[in-house]
Amino acid sequence: MGIWTQLKSVIWVLAIGAIFMLAGLIIGSDISIPDKLKAGSTSSQKEVTADDHSSEIMPTYGHSPFVFVAENVKPAVVNISAESITEDKYHSFMDDDFFRRFFGMPEDNPRNRPRMRKSESLGSGFIFSENGYILTNNHVVEGAEKVTITLSDQHRYKAEIIGADQETDLAILKIEADHKLPIIELGNSDSILVGDWVMAVGNPFPQLGLDRTVTVGVVSAKGRKGLMFGGEMPAYQNYIQTDASINPGNSGGPLVNLRGEAIGVNSAIASPSGGNVGIGFAIPINMAKQIAEQLKNTGSVSRGYLGIYPQDITPELKEANELRSTDGILVAQVDKGTPAEKGGLKVGDVITEFNGQKVVDAQQFRFLVADAGPNAETIMDVWRNGSEKKLKIKLGDRAEFVTAPPTTDEQSGQAEKWLGLDVETPTRMNTEPYGIEQTPGALIVGVEPGSPADDAGLEAGDIILSIGGNNIESAEDFHKIADGELKESSRPISFYISRGSQKIFVAVIPGK
Repeated sequence: MGIWTQLKSVIWVLAIGAIFMLAGLIIGSDISIPDKLKAGSTSSQKEVTADDHSSEIMPTYGHSPFVFVAENVKPAVVNISAESITEDKYHSFMDDDFFRRFFGMPEDNPRNRPRMRKSESLGSGFIFSENGYILTNNHVVEGAEKVTITLSDQHRYKAEIIGADQETDLAILKIEADHKLPIIELGNSDSILVGDWVMAVGNPFPQLGLDRTVTVGVVSAKGRKGLMFGGEMPAYQNYIQTDASINPGNSGGPLVNLRGEAIGVNSAIASPSGGNVGIGFAIPINMAKQIAEQLKNTGSVSRGYLGIYPQDITPELKEANELRSTDGILVAQVDKGTPAEKGGLKVGDVITEFNGQKVVDAQQFRFLVADAGPNAETIMDVWRNGSEKKLKIKLGDRAEFVTAPPTTDEQSGQAEKWLGLDVETPTRMNTEPYGIEQTPGALIVGVEPGSPADDAGLEAGDIILSIGGNNIESAEDFHKIADGELKESSRPISFYISRGSQKIFVAVIPGK
């Protein structure tokens, strides 16, 4: 037994030595390793495709995983040039009445006609369909009469605006090409987590020619809402926040994950200086998918409408109103003539369920109502005065309620320009950008520079409550006053206005 034990030990030593010798021969000869497995092989890099849905693409061959993403995403990112024609507000001294009389120039002289000029805005977008559909922001193409798309190969195409949605700030464009176009796959924005790596691609500072610039960062937060960007405030907000650099011109470009899938549409930045400070916002791609589908099919977006102002329930509100919990939303306002009023909802009600789905907060509730669609029959669980109720309410069409009625020719003429003021009846839509509540009155939405109203200090966002002691509850009341006895007055006129949380009197002196 001793001999066999020693022999087995010798055999094991020889076997291990043979294995190491064979490995050395293979490494030294470099003839037994397939090319696609060799370190640094370019063929290995090509094996990785956008269809690889692994959790992440690991950095290899001395490069970061973003190299692959950038190479596959950039060809589908486009530059957007949107041209519009606007009236030039500039007038020369020859437009003055004195000079016309002095030089004998007739009223219909071409010099007196409005001057029109062409303006151009530049932004970004990305192709998500091989037949030429492009996703971008509404504010990139809003008001445009001509839209030109420039691809990564510098080919230019005239684009058609298929549809746009101001309430989410999304738009769909279409170009016609004679070949399949590169696309970016649409991912799942619900699956992203705070801390996930993302890449933003776009056209920052387009006047500098910085097209298709790539920036990287992480998802900083999800579900951002209640944000205002330069006076604009989309009604439906659920933004992804990222510290990937986003600058003017990036709007409409894609925010992508490490698979090269779009998980957001770059839309805005929060910045005191107008440049990137690491706080950028993107519209979640899952929201964009729903909007894009409707815009492609009908050119517009249909939403359900209830007609209330929903408010989140804080612990303080729960205690003050003796509510059971902070679950659901508190009905803070019920608009007249809306489905909510007709359906029996009252101020102070707490809506806890909508069509069998638990109501979490006001933002979620707005989306539930919108997604249900016009004319949808809904059932709401309501807590009122210590008891539960079920209300059946048929929703309306949001477009019919939030779109301001067109002004008459009479209103669009002299009345709107009285004292240099442009007013509208306050609604939730037109008061939200100013951060004020909807109240009866006439909301000032424009003040002509140098006008009596401007000289008196009236501002856009002020709500006129009374004029000369006459109560004002709507823009119609304002127009009646403007066409009445005060129309030709040369005496100071007393305006009682609401400005923010204050109510003040302002004396406006009509011009001669």
